[in-house]
Parts: sequence; C-alpha cells; structure tokens
Amino acid sequence: MLIKQARDLYTYKDLLMNLTFNELKLKYKNSIMGFLWSLLNPLMMLIIYSIAFKIILRIPVENFALFVFIGLLPWMFVQGSISQSTNSIINNQNLLKKVYFPRIIIPMSVIMSNLINFLINLIVLLAALFIYNIEITIAITLFPLITFVNWLIVAGLSILLSSITVKYRDISHLVDVIFMAWFYLTPIIYPLSMVPEPYKSIIQLNPFTGVVEMYREILLDGKIPDQASILTAFLYGIMIFILGVYVFYKREKDFVEEL
Repeated sequence: MLIKQARDLYTYKDLLMNLTFNELKLKYKNSIMGFLWSLLNPLMMLIIYSIAFKIILRIPVENFALFVFIGLLPWMFVQGSISQSTNSIINNQNLLKKVYFPRIIIPMSVIMSNLINFLINLIVLLAALFIYNIEITIAITLFPLITFVNWLIVAGLSILLSSITVKYRDISHLVDVIFMAWFYLTPIIYPLSMVPEPYKSIIQLNPFTGVVEMYREILLDGKIPDQASILTAFLYGIMIFILGVYVFYKREKDFVEEL
C-alpha cells in the first residue's frame, strides 16, 4: 500500500509540483505584496508577541516572545495543512471527475505548499535568533529530522481527514472547533514545566507536544533532545501516517460516487 502510493506520487511528481505551486499562487492571488506576506506575517507576529509578553504581561520566561514564536511557526504549518486539506478533495471534485490521477496528490499538494511557507518563515526565525543573540549549536543539524517527524504527523492527519470528509461533511466544522482546544493543549504559549503534574501526561499524549518541545531544545536551548523523545515522536509520526494512508487507500475508490 505505502509502496504503491509512493510509486504513484513519483510517477505523477510533476502534477504534484504544479498543484503545490498553484496552492501557493491561490493563497496570494490579487495580493499586491504576494509572497512577501509569507515573511511579513511571522515578522509582525514576532513584534506583537514581543510587545505583549515582554512589555505588557512581563511573563517571567527568558526570551518569551521567541519562545512562543518557535512554537507558533510549526503550529501554523500544522493548522494550515490540516484545515485546508480537510475539504481539499471536495473542493477539487470537478478535477476528480474529469481525469484519473492518484487522489492522494490533492491533500499532499496542500501539505507541501504549507511546508514551503513554513520553510520561508524560517528566514524570520533565524533573523530573530540572531537579534536575540541565541547561539546556534550543532543541535540545529537535527532540525530536518524534527521537521520530517512533524510532516509525518501532519500528512497522516491531513490525508485521513480529507478522505473521510468526502462522506461526512460535518468533519470540516468539527476540525475548526477541535483546533481551538488543540492549540491550548499544545505547549505553545506556555512551557510544559508549568503544567501541573496530574495533567502533564495528558498534554504529552498530544503528538505535537514532543515536536514543539524538540524545536525549542535545538533552536532556543541549543541542546540535542534525548533519543527517547526523538524515537517516541518518530513512532507517533509513522503510526499516524500509515493510518492516514491506509484509510485514504480504502476510501478513494468511493470518492467520485460520494461527491
């Protein structure tokens, strides 16, 4: 199953690239500044968080604005990918009915366009690390691995939800509600150490908790995460990705009939 899907993606890689860049173009269509918004949005967020948390709230966490920013960037990738992928098959139903191609390409193109946005945002993050005098250590070499783990989880959930939303349209509305709670159940605007011990295990069940914590360790603290954390997150990602592909593979034959 996974081999077949991988082979199909490779065979139709040009279509995947075209749809990916089309997603990016549509996002900034009729926008005067175009792709510059990919840089300006995170830059403005960093400025706002710096004012809100450092000057007004005076949260007693060192470099708190940067602390939040490092957690927020991967979360934007998560939320953007999953939210947009949920209705991706439905939104492209005319294309599905006209010509055959691997249906998984549609949600995958949404995920890849959001990944590109995430990587563009890293320019602002690296500049912020320099401004805050944060030392870049050898730990940053693990950044691609953590991003891959993050991508596995995002891809698995996006593919899964895009396939079941074709039949159950209420899923898209439910996803919006879930994300409101999910944001606060992920240690983005607070450190995991602040969570009371009885509830910490619940927060750690969240697959993105480990990802956000590891991003902060390698970027903000300059430390290499322990192997158990990396392995746990990686296994989370593999299991969610396999589940998503499996459900999609089982359901895609019914898409045209259900649309």
